[in-house]
Amino acid sequence: MPPKSPQIGTQSAKQHPKAWPGKIQTYQTSLKAPESHKRCISSILRKISIREDGSAELESPMVLTVPDANDGDDDNWQHAASRHSLGAQADAPADAQPKTVTLQQPAPADQGNGVNFEGLVDRLLSRPTSRADTSFVSIFLCLYRKFAAPSALLAAIISRIESVDLRRSQNTIRLTTQLRYLGVMVTWLYGYPGDFAHPSTLLKMSDFVSALASQRQFSMAVKEISSRLDDVSEDDDTYWAFSDTSRCRSPLTDGLLTTSSIRGVSPTTSAQTPIEGEGIDDWGNDQEVRATKRGSAAPSTTSTSSRSNVSFQPSLKPMESTQAQVRLPKPSFQPTLSKIHWHLFMELSNEDLARELTRIDWALFSSIRPRDLLRHVSLCEEDKTKCKDLQNVRRMIDQFNHTAFWIANIILLRDKPKHRAKALEKFMAIAWKLRQLNNYNSLGAVVAGINGTAVHRLSQTRELIPYDVQKQFMRLEILMGTQKSHFPYRLAWLNTSTERIPFLPLHCRDLASAEEGNPTFLGGNHNRINWKKFEILGDVILSIQRSQSIPYTSIMRNESVQRLIQDVKFTKDEDEYQVF
Repeated sequence: MPPKSPQIGTQSAKQHPKAWPGKIQTYQTSLKAPESHKRCISSILRKISIREDGSAELESPMVLTVPDANDGDDDNWQHAASRHSLGAQADAPADAQPKTVTLQQPAPADQGNGVNFEGLVDRLLSRPTSRADTSFVSIFLCLYRKFAAPSALLAAIISRIESVDLRRSQNTIRLTTQLRYLGVMVTWLYGYPGDFAHPSTLLKMSDFVSALASQRQFSMAVKEISSRLDDVSEDDDTYWAFSDTSRCRSPLTDGLLTTSSIRGVSPTTSAQTPIEGEGIDDWGNDQEVRATKRGSAAPSTTSTSSRSNVSFQPSLKPMESTQAQVRLPKPSFQPTLSKIHWHLFMELSNEDLARELTRIDWALFSSIRPRDLLRHVSLCEEDKTKCKDLQNVRRMIDQFNHTAFWIANIILLRDKPKHRAKALEKFMAIAWKLRQLNNYNSLGAVVAGINGTAVHRLSQTRELIPYDVQKQFMRLEILMGTQKSHFPYRLAWLNTSTERIPFLPLHCRDLASAEEGNPTFLGGNHNRINWKKFEILGDVILSIQRSQSIPYTSIMRNESVQRLIQDVKFTKDEDEYQVF
């Protein structure tokens, strides 16, 4: 790679061509020597470095000279790099003067002073050009309520759809861009329908869809948006954080998209009502919950089709059917833990116990929405009681503590060390099975139960455990240990690509640290958004969303094991195992 060169004007370079040997690299080329073209382009590409997020940036400012057609003959051109093709330069008029274009290194989106809302919306609707851009949609749609109301985002998207039409670009380009914007809107509607539940926002969205319905090329988007709008209802998202209730708005009809503002591909295109079933998949998998066949799940968080392609296909995992699995009714009579339950526990296989713990954890974990975790770590206790969906988070917290209490009680149920050692050894083997199932949440509960004060002090019992079993369990203790900020677990979590359930206490702690330790707004007037904070939150949210997209499909319910785990009464020391 040639050394970095300072910015030098065209005239100075011509007057003193030998004053800077080795600092400016020029290429004499002609139409008869294509190899010189290759060397020139290769040198320019070497000046470009690739950032970690996958986007390109110039190492240093480059001075690019577009030569005058009369400055020498065709065989003695100083070819320069530009955003146009070399053929376009050859077609320059005869009286064209040399032009110097300086390519400055692009400024990062957030240099410590924050970013504005309009810039974030532009990035939301743009095509992904890096790895970070592919996940930006999921992060933004989940977290934007911390600094903007839904009606503000809706108005921004509609205004950009209108501005596409005002650019008077080619019909194909205009249509593709508008469909990409609508794809983001569909992703938003499917993922967070509660954002549209406020009457003013719902009316604005309905008017927008009505104006869009007369254009045949938007029939697929109109049908998907309309079907989902019929099912929109108030939930915890409606009045959370920045809501439309507290936002001062202009009249509802201001800025709405009109039919004439979106021109079709052909001026003779006639209005057509969307054909039933045309281009729309039957989302299925939801018939037991809804009488209709409308989808109810958020689009996949790992796909970029809603941005880069004209596609509006949501995920096939309905939230309602998942929440139906969470219903774990308590029996009217709960027997007290006894020797009968101890013998039943010893007779069950380690595989069955580990799989049932995983099934229960998955049913609870998959019902949690990312915003539920944000509300759990950011709201006060009084506000938490008003959020209905937070019960899913509380259920998983209770299940974690319940499992730790249950393990300690099973071990301590018998008096003799040899009986306690059998139960302890069995739980150590179950922990290894949970590790193989990538159920880190129950694994953490088992480690917490075994390492609790009541069980950890049983020195005679531990002496009866085989050395190989203790050594294997020690590996799990290191995995779930707190050393280096839980580094072993974080490494294992990132390298798990199959089904997995996170150690939820740690992820909640990460969210709480990012939320409490970083301001949302920056600047003297607090009008700039601290997006670095939301990038930290987004990393945690994305890992949870991705793990929820890969379900445990082969684990079936085992009623006898479930009753043994959940339907018995035992002693609980509230200060012993709680880690949330």
